[in-house]
Amino acid sequence: MRPHDDELVPMVESLRWQREHVTAAGSPVAALILETVIDEVQAGGALGGKLPSETRFGDMLGLRVMAAVHLLALQRRAPRVALHLPTLGGRAPRDGSEQAGFRRAVVEALAENELVLEETLQRTPQTNEPGRAALLRIGLAREDPARPALLREIGASAGLNLRADRLPGLSALEAGPLPTVIDRLGCDLDPIDIATQAGRSLLSSYVWVDDVERFERLRHALEIAANVPASVVRRHAADFVRSLRPRHGATTVIWQSAMWVYLRSEERREVFAAIHDAGRLATASAPLSHVSWEWYGTATGDAEFSLVRRHWDGGPNDGRPCLLATGLSHGGGVRLAAGSPWLESDPLLGQG
Repeated sequence: MRPHDDELVPMVESLRWQREHVTAAGSPVAALILETVIDEVQAGGALGGKLPSETRFGDMLGLRVMAAVHLLALQRRAPRVALHLPTLGGRAPRDGSEQAGFRRAVVEALAENELVLEETLQRTPQTNEPGRAALLRIGLAREDPARPALLREIGASAGLNLRADRLPGLSALEAGPLPTVIDRLGCDLDPIDIATQAGRSLLSSYVWVDDVERFERLRHALEIAANVPASVVRRHAADFVRSLRPRHGATTVIWQSAMWVYLRSEERREVFAAIHDAGRLATASAPLSHVSWEWYGTATGDAEFSLVRRHWDGGPNDGRPCLLATGLSHGGGVRLAAGSPWLESDPLLGQG
């Protein structure tokens, strides 16, 4: 069972959960990386003392470890690792001998590049998965297409999904045409600059090493971003939302995806309150919507995410959460909710 996001758990337990998760998702090389680190730490080997003994579960230590290995391969500091990473054209290790060689290469790469490992462990993962743009498009399609939209994203990373209307969607699941997006602005505590090679490599490192499809999707999104301007400011999500004011003649759409896990409970309450305060300023001519794609601990399992929309326009259902769809974290397996049901309580306050 998945621990509460704020629960302090042994480091090995966190890594084991991530290993099981990537294994179930069909990423055996990513799983082998995590298994290698677990075994090395437990044996008191070269990685001993380089990882914390305990971690907040929601900090997703496993993602950080996988990103460190991938980043070293991308930076050509771990060529023997890169040979077996499908995202870099490598072949997954096939037999015991190749697996043993790969495991040694992973340990050596991390042990010899302590600073990279340390920096990655301290950095909040920034997947910025463009596959989630399809979910934002489903939310955007609920807005009046005749009214332009101001797109605002919290936890925006590099801002790729601020270009959601230009990225591939699931047209069969969209209720209608999208409104024209006339302004794109996001916030993040540590924005990534995709105009730099370092920024692009950092984003790429968060793709699981087996997932060639996601790697290609990221490449395409980076190309789109180079031609569609958007801004990401360095700011706390609650402060960013407090600065928003609905604009007459436009719909303000606040968007977030897979970032809630990294916020502690008190931070979540602060952001949630700021969103509702902004909604209370909305009117029929200046509506505001909040669309979230987050894990809510649904009965179907740890991998299930839900798309929830809250809308304000001065009407009787202002701020009431409505379930639009469910699916997998990176935007796969999306299913529309039957009848788009209203929810009795907002899952953003109960998640984790």
